[in-house]
Amino acid sequence: MEFPHELKDLFPNEIVEVRGNAEALTIILNKDVDIKAFAKKLETRFVNLNYTYDLFLHHEDRHDILKLTLK
Repeated sequence: MEFPHELKDLFPNEIVEVRGNAEALTIILNKDVDIKAFAKKLETRFVNLNYTYDLFLHHEDRHDILKLTLK
């Protein structure tokens, strides 16, 4: 999976932008997205990955950050 590109395609209403590289990504979320619920959605969908990914989720209009590690 090409993580940065496919995430935006899979969640077009939730994700505004994805930045970073394959090991660490910053995902900027739409201001209306529940950050904890979205993190749970990612954890549920992406299990048993070949690599570990550190994701930093935050809203486009706030300075809140949630670190999520997918394995």
